[in-house]
Order: sequence, then structure tokens, then C-alpha cells
Amino acid sequence: MQTVTVAVADVDRNRRAGYERMLHGEDGITLLSNAGPNIGDRNDHTFANRRFEQRTDVSACENEVARIKRLNPSVTLVSLDMNADEDHALLLSLRCVCPESYIVLLADDTIHDSQIIQALEIGARGYLKHETAGLHISKAVQVVGRGEAWVPRKMLGDITDRILN
Repeated sequence: MQTVTVAVADVDRNRRAGYERMLHGEDGITLLSNAGPNIGDRNDHTFANRRFEQRTDVSACENEVARIKRLNPSVTLVSLDMNADEDHALLLSLRCVCPESYIVLLADDTIHDSQIIQALEIGARGYLKHETAGLHISKAVQVVGRGEAWVPRKMLGDITDRILN
């Protein structure tokens, strides 16, 4: 089994930490987070850690994109919220700066299927509900990491219709 590197893009730090806990220690998955680099013999901790601090002169979305770009995962988990414009901008930015990273969406029932399908059209490879992520997140990351898709079967008809039209 090939190891998949994964990072979580979520402006809500508590929710991001929850997903990172779910993935921590999973076989075949290397979790990339802001733990900081291995700085070896350097004693300049302030300089080394500054790279991982959030900037206050940019938006939370821009901070997340910059963080994911630094981590360079093979799979990026992206949490969607109610703000469709911000979610759309985040997905487009991630696709632009990390085109080789596969995206798996994480959302709750407040996000409509049409928004999920639109995100899949942008380039996301998978989708999980927040409520069931604990059961499927590891498997979804591994499947998407191999270049396959992970979407609920009940969405496949809508996706096919969208492609055909």
C-alpha cells in the first residue's frame, strides 16, 4: 500500500483539529499539519516558526491556501460552509496553487447537492458528510489518493445528468 499525504483545509481551527485527530496514526496515511519543520541544529526557533503563523493582512481563505501550498499534500480535505462564494474561491485557489493535490470535500446537510456537484466540476474528487467522516475518512483519502472518486452512490445520477447536459 502506497502512503498518501493529506492535509486539512478549514478556516475553523477546531474542526480542522478534529479531522486531523481522525487521521492521525492511520495506516497508509501521513498527516501533514503545522507541527513545524525539523530545523536540525538551528536555534533560531522564532524564524522557523514564523513560516507557520497566520498572516493578519490577508483573509482566512488566503491563509489556508498558503498553508496547504507549503504542506503540498497529495490529498487535501476541504470543509465547505454556508458561504458559497468563499468556498468557490477556496477551491479555485487550491486547484490553481496545488493542481496535483486531489480534493475531498467535507460538508453537512446545509450544503445542497448542487453546490457539491459544482465543487466536483471545479475539480474535487470526493465528498464526505461531516456526520459520517469518522467512519469513512481514512478509506476516502486512500481511494482518492489513488486517483479514484469518492461520492455517495445516490449522487451519481445527478452527476451523470449534469455531465450529459
